[in-house]
Amino acid sequence: MDGTNLGIITLIPALSFLVFALITKKCILSIMLSGMLGYMLYYKASFFMPMMDALISASADADNNYIVIICLLFGCFVQLLRYSRGALAVGDLARKYIKSEKQVLLLTYLCGLVIFIDDYLSILVTANCVRDLADEHKTPREMLCYIINTTSAPVCLIIPISAWVVFFSGIFGQQPEAAVVGDSAMSIYYNIMPYFFYPFLCVLFVPLVILGIVPKMGGIKKAYQRVAETGQLWPESSNMMNQGDEIGEVMGAITDSKAKQEKEITPRLWTFVVPMAVVIIVTLWLNDILYGVSIGIFACFVLFVPTKMMSLGKFCDVCYKGLEDMLFIAVVLVTSLFYRESISLIGLPDYLIEVAGPYMSSAWLPAIAFILVGLVCFATGNIWSIPAISTPIILPLAVATGASIPLTLGAIISAACFGAQACFYSDVTLLSASACRINNVDYAVAQLPYIGIVTAISFFGYVVAGFVMS
Repeated sequence: MDGTNLGIITLIPALSFLVFALITKKCILSIMLSGMLGYMLYYKASFFMPMMDALISASADADNNYIVIICLLFGCFVQLLRYSRGALAVGDLARKYIKSEKQVLLLTYLCGLVIFIDDYLSILVTANCVRDLADEHKTPREMLCYIINTTSAPVCLIIPISAWVVFFSGIFGQQPEAAVVGDSAMSIYYNIMPYFFYPFLCVLFVPLVILGIVPKMGGIKKAYQRVAETGQLWPESSNMMNQGDEIGEVMGAITDSKAKQEKEITPRLWTFVVPMAVVIIVTLWLNDILYGVSIGIFACFVLFVPTKMMSLGKFCDVCYKGLEDMLFIAVVLVTSLFYRESISLIGLPDYLIEVAGPYMSSAWLPAIAFILVGLVCFATGNIWSIPAISTPIILPLAVATGASIPLTLGAIISAACFGAQACFYSDVTLLSASACRINNVDYAVAQLPYIGIVTAISFFGYVVAGFVMS
């Protein structure tokens, strides 16, 4: 049976994913249900055994599992760095030199650039380093949160040693159309980095805001007016989040009954710098991020356990927590491969090429992909699963229309980054707001003018590049 003969009903799995995601808010469940529909449409009543075989095949795929293992190890490494509290020493050191609010904001920006290995780690560490300093210099929490959030995911994407890099390289490495870009998942990612318009613009835009070259506007301007008139650093809706001295539980933090033990560890800069240096050096030396993060974990063991910073049992517990944190991403990678096989089976890419190809311009496709994927990420908050689902649909269309594959892949990553920042309830937005003790809606509304400017410039960039490269 030829899947291309299924016609318009090939759209059902893709549309059902959006419906399931909006209703259930469960990414993995939505992917699995949509994938199952594809096998039901193709095999009818006898779908179960072929579907299970496909799921097993996706779980056993060697290339995919390589990325999954790296993701899980990254979770262990990042959690070890969090627990060591080494990066908090930056805040203690900075107190000796920070004399103005602008310097506080520049320090916040610098922390976001330096802590590039994980967005959660960047947000939590940077917030703990600078929040008190920012309060002392009367910085509105909205402004602080904007800088912390904008230098988390974008920086993790453009410095290619992070969990974001591993995830997207795994997604793109699954696509046969991407083979023209590189001969491995990581080489594909490295080769498309020049086309990450939105992340690069975000990182360049922040210092322009800090230095006043881009004026304060929207909610950020109102926040500064509030501080000048009342001295209140946060909006009234965030009062409950600022009643205690502790930051409270935030997404990605260690929140078990033993978390208070973290306070007993004196922040030392070497506990952060040395493991990070090991990962970077080994990765560059052996040209494999798997070896880099593995030896980085071993370096943490050598540094933390013999020095009594943590017991062997605590070291293992922290690693288990890291595995737990990354399990979601690992499962998304496996289920997205299952979904890709499902829609390929029923001929969805072929159908879209047949129907939309004659009307789709190669010059416009990257820009359209950026807007559509970005809007769906914004609407659903599913910044991991949406790119995984949309890539196997968009890339065949790009090949059929003659659009630039590297530019199209760059547009998809930019769209995911936009969704992570702009969505009011994405994980990085929630975490940034919680770490800065501000209501996530207040923050998300305040940053919209800046997000809108960067998004418009990025869209224009993809339009221009699309015409130049088509």
